[in-house]
Amino acid sequence: MARGLPQISMPPLIDRTLLRGRVPPITRFHHLECDPPPSLNTSMSLGPNNHKPSTVSVFKITKNQLNTLKAKSWEYGNKTNYNTYTILAAYIWRCATKVRGLSYDQPTKLNMPINGRPRLHPPLPSTYVGNAVFAASLIALSGNLQSEPFLNTLERVHGTLKRMNNEYLRSTLDYLETLPDITTVRRKPDTYQCPNLNINKWTRLSTYDADFGWGRPIYMGPANVVHEGKIYILSSPIDDGSLSLVACLQTAHMKLFEKHLYEGLKSFDNIKARY
Repeated sequence: MARGLPQISMPPLIDRTLLRGRVPPITRFHHLECDPPPSLNTSMSLGPNNHKPSTVSVFKITKNQLNTLKAKSWEYGNKTNYNTYTILAAYIWRCATKVRGLSYDQPTKLNMPINGRPRLHPPLPSTYVGNAVFAASLIALSGNLQSEPFLNTLERVHGTLKRMNNEYLRSTLDYLETLPDITTVRRKPDTYQCPNLNINKWTRLSTYDADFGWGRPIYMGPANVVHEGKIYILSSPIDDGSLSLVACLQTAHMKLFEKHLYEGLKSFDNIKARY
């Protein structure tokens, strides 16, 4: 409107009752995403995680590298067409688990924020203003993630995301309504830190279409990632099919993470070449 463009034809909708719990509440599932995260085994811990320095790095994943990962997901006659996020989340989780030096009996929790708008029935109106972000979570042992075939990890992630349907999300809302103190499940800085991980997909945000009067953005990303264990997946500003990972990990783990991230892709590519 400030630029003299036509006024908004679809007024924004602010109606929080659309995400209200049912009466009476019906909690049908165990909501793992609301449970406290696994803590680091005492034998592995050299002190509080929040006192260990962390750093933020950006890693580019090219279109060819993404295709390599996708080809790996079709091994052993698998017919499931996993989406890019599922494949990347499984691969990143395995890489992070290895570089953190976790003991084989260490539980690690993966948190995946998902958009509840299209998963709810009826879906939230396209003009709804506000967050409808739910968390999909799963736990696995470090030893399993480091030793099992990549396809097994893919199935873990895929199954968790597939479970996030209308009934599960409604059960989540009902569960939150029943809590006497909702702050007990509020996410904190230690929710995602080692040995756990949060992988956030920003590839569908239309931020590169935002024009505030001086043209298309040349870069978009989080201004700062302050919590160790958080990783963002960003789309390319030039539509070349590549993606960027903005990762916040302990400083001692970051170089190894970069090594495993890219060397793993090379080894997958060698496997693909032999087929």
